Amino acid sequence: YNEYKSYLSFMDWRWLMQWIPCAWMPCPALQPPRKGHLHKPLLDGGREDNDDELSALREMRVPLSGKQVEQLMYAVNSSQVDMLILVAQFLAHYADLHPINNTPPISVDVLGSLMSLLERIDNIEVVIPASSAISVLSSSTDDNIRALFFKKGLIRQSVRLLRSPSYPVVINCLAILTTFSGADDRFKSSMVRDGAVAPLCDLARHEDDRIRKGAGGTILNLSHVDVHSHQLLRCGVVESLHQFLVSQDQHLQFYAAATLSNISVQVDDPSLLVRDKGIECLVDLLKSTDRLISQSCVAMRNLASQPQLQLKITECGVLEPLYSLLRHTDTNIQTAALSLLHNLSILEDNEAKIINMGYVPELSLVVRQWQIPEGQRHAAATLRNLATPTHTQTLITSGVMEVLLSVVTNAKTISPVLHEVTAVLAVLSREPEAQSRLASQPASVLDMLQLLSAHIRAKVDLKLVFYCLGIIGGMSASEKLRDMVIKKTDILGTLTHYITPQTPPDLIKVVLWTTDILYTHPTINHGVKNELIASVNYLKDHVEDTDVKDACEDLLASPR
Repeated sequence: YNEYKSYLSFMDWRWLMQWIPCAWMPCPALQPPRKGHLHKPLLDGGREDNDDELSALREMRVPLSGKQVEQLMYAVNSSQVDMLILVAQFLAHYADLHPINNTPPISVDVLGSLMSLLERIDNIEVVIPASSAISVLSSSTDDNIRALFFKKGLIRQSVRLLRSPSYPVVINCLAILTTFSGADDRFKSSMVRDGAVAPLCDLARHEDDRIRKGAGGTILNLSHVDVHSHQLLRCGVVESLHQFLVSQDQHLQFYAAATLSNISVQVDDPSLLVRDKGIECLVDLLKSTDRLISQSCVAMRNLASQPQLQLKITECGVLEPLYSLLRHTDTNIQTAALSLLHNLSILEDNEAKIINMGYVPELSLVVRQWQIPEGQRHAAATLRNLATPTHTQTLITSGVMEVLLSVVTNAKTISPVLHEVTAVLAVLSREPEAQSRLASQPASVLDMLQLLSAHIRAKVDLKLVFYCLGIIGGMSASEKLRDMVIKKTDILGTLTHYITPQTPPDLIKVVLWTTDILYTHPTINHGVKNELIASVNYLKDHVEDTDVKDACEDLLASPR
């Protein structure tokens, strides 16, 4: 043993298995070891596919049986440190060489024995290969293996070893924690309870890229649980994320953007999450790979929940690269870009910039694409934000009315999209130019009126009813369109059912406004008029909202 231990490779292990005391069942005989034939240690259980020796071992090995593996693992009870090192190194190589799903089953007792190797912190040469073996075994697709390691306290021990001065041990423990944090929320919670956040944030600022990536990946996984965000912030994760962003490493940049996306929705002031040049780095990522583009859009979308950051993101030049993403072939990226534009359009100072960049025609194209409903919704919501008195005429002359009309009458339009589209139409339909355009398309307008009336009669989605009444009331300012509404729909009879004290105040006000426009039409049946007047009088006497009372009095004072 002493003669060969300095140059034993994995092939030597198989030969030695016939002779060491713990191998009760002999393995097929292999060639004796060659001097100088060393196998480079694997620090994190990763496969080194370019290593000629490892490739040769894969081709030549005869897999050990599960019983033989267990017999070898029981050697951890040995009092000889050299034997412990020998066993741990074998397990590291064996775990790496075997495909995870083909690894012989390992008993609970043996996993516990392997854990005992990890706890020999006084002998780092034992801990290094033991942690390597565990990192590979814990990455198995078998949830039972992770569950058994968890019960044996692997997470607590791995967190403890993050402070180890040994580079390989830190790398291996980061691999273990990354695997567990990506598997189950209970593992994430255990890491936080065991104090993993502080050392992870420290390691994220380490000078070694490999350590930084391991820490960054684990931090990203922890940030998926909302309750952990504040713990990350208290331990200084913002500075780590900033260093990731300004680096040239795309893996680190992805970790930073993704983590920002997660924790930004949990803080009251998102501006605290970005340092100088942080926004500029996120904007620059829009010109990078698809993976980074999507994550950068989501991060900036969440940060843009605050007006200060909405303006700052725009000032950093985001609108130019964002424009090209609206036609991206990847619908996920297209939707992420539209969600960012949606949030940026909330700020009034950004409206003119978005319109002047030529976004309105592009948004109109997306609104037609019912195949991507989430992107369609964000595009319609952006148009809704842009439909202010200053810009309504620009939207109308850009052909937005015709596009929205086709979307409303499309049976494939889903409810969230319909909310946004009808909201825009309710605003635009009050403009004389919009009314003129609608009057030139009587067939499409009639289809729309029938659909709007159906939604109003259904009384299911009151928010949609609000917008439908806004469209009917707005377009009825045109005499030609008002005649169409009265003659082709039974809208007034339906409105009577909404004029009750139980109707929400905002909705009852738009009901009264629409009723006031329509019920004076000369063709209205006197019976319908009398029923409406009676309902309004009853509402006025029983409602508490003063604005609703005033609306009732205004309607009753109108010429009959």
